[in-house]
Amino acid sequence: MLGLKDELLKQTGLMFVGTGLFNLFNLLYHLFMIRVLPPTDYGHLNTLVSLFLVISVPSGTVQNTVARFFSSFRVQSQYHRATELLRRFLLLMVIVTLSFFLLIIVMSSHISSFLQISSRGLVILFGLSLVFSMILPVLWGGLQGLKKFGFLTLSLISNSGLKLVFGILFIFLGLGIFGAMSAVAVSYFVTLILSSFMVGVSLHREKTAAIAERIPENSPPSNFSEVYHYSFSAGFVLLCFMVLTNIDLILVKHFFTPIEAGYYSIAQMVGKVILILPIPVVTVMFPHLFSSGDQEKKTRSILERNLRIAVFVCGGAVLCSLIFPSPIIKALSGEVYPQCLPLVGMFAVNMTFFSLTLILLYYHLSTPRRGFLYPLFLFTLMEVGLILVFHKTLVQVLIVVGIVAFCSALTNFYLVYRPYQQRERN
Repeated sequence: MLGLKDELLKQTGLMFVGTGLFNLFNLLYHLFMIRVLPPTDYGHLNTLVSLFLVISVPSGTVQNTVARFFSSFRVQSQYHRATELLRRFLLLMVIVTLSFFLLIIVMSSHISSFLQISSRGLVILFGLSLVFSMILPVLWGGLQGLKKFGFLTLSLISNSGLKLVFGILFIFLGLGIFGAMSAVAVSYFVTLILSSFMVGVSLHREKTAAIAERIPENSPPSNFSEVYHYSFSAGFVLLCFMVLTNIDLILVKHFFTPIEAGYYSIAQMVGKVILILPIPVVTVMFPHLFSSGDQEKKTRSILERNLRIAVFVCGGAVLCSLIFPSPIIKALSGEVYPQCLPLVGMFAVNMTFFSLTLILLYYHLSTPRRGFLYPLFLFTLMEVGLILVFHKTLVQVLIVVGIVAFCSALTNFYLVYRPYQQRERN
């Protein structure tokens, strides 16, 4: 039997491999699209992907909520409640996604005009991709809560791998940017079917094992008020974080020319790579924090280990970005765009601060304290407001984002450690 530390290490290693491949395939998808699509078309694609992330926040909320309560239900052998929770959220997300899809169809001309995208069809295809992508995290949350990280890894790899394969295929068939967006829709649909099977198999095995070990299923009357209350906090956090890390691209697409927005999108790829570095440890850490009860020293030890890893990895990435901006842009796009060079290092620094903020926000969500929500909301409004006022150049936009990112990370450090230090003195 593995101890908790060994189990965490094994699962974290597995998720590093899975998330690494997931991000690698996503990166290869973007690298391929950067090389085969004109900068203007890639700017369209990257803007839709950023908008995709912001609108998908409800699904990320559901994944965190399902993972959190599935973990609790699993420990208490409440498989009936776990199944009911899964069904409720699947139904909820079907209703939400179809509503979004209809709204996008109705507003497609306005959306395409605001983002300076000439084709309404591309916006509608984006909406269809959104339908599948917002349902899938419900199933990912179930796998995460059940600690089936092998299945979760397979699902993640399938999703990004299929997107890459279909993206290449559709581009070679001459579909252009429509092919790139179609690959996103197809990959999410296939992964949705695969993940449904995985969750069903996992739940059946858990129930069978509990029956074999004569573990009684403790199923009190279903009351999901705690679930809904927690989901509000998680949703608010994800919404603010997605706005903080994506709204600059959307506003740049609106205020600047398509070619300038394309250069900004190419440079932003460096920031995206850095931002996803802490995802594996956060994915494994999250369900374990809730199964640790109120052992604050234990949870803070996990937090500090994750922060050290993030500082080490992101710090190395920042150093490389500052020293070798030209080779990085060359590797990303196949060509050195001089307009991108001043932006690369700034993106790397900004996303490092946001990476640290992300780890701290997940830690906050594992505690009953919710005071961190107020400054998070304030920083989100601050970034949007400052970019609306200060957007004369792309560098000016990145300076605004950097100031907000630094202040956000510093504030969350204070909010994590200040209460603990006060208790230590008492």
